Amino acid sequence: MDKNHLNNLQTCQICGVSITEKGQVNFSNGSPGTRARLYARVCKYAKRPECINQEPELIGEITAQDGYESGKGLIPSFGNTEPTN
Repeated sequence: MDKNHLNNLQTCQICGVSITEKGQVNFSNGSPGTRARLYARVCKYAKRPECINQEPELIGEITAQDGYESGKGLIPSFGNTEPTN
């Protein structure tokens, strides 16, 4: 990365991600994403004024792939979970 590129990064005080001037979000783990993905996974829950990803025109359209899956069906059912005496 060149020095000019580093000067154009925004870093969020809340979640620590960096966002390039072109809108690429660099998460702490995993591949880079978009402002929409960041909003769907973090910002809409954090709801803090210091968040740097609150402008709808920069976030863009949020798709189902941007958020997390519901998790339904991931936890096995063990039948009756009522305690027995």
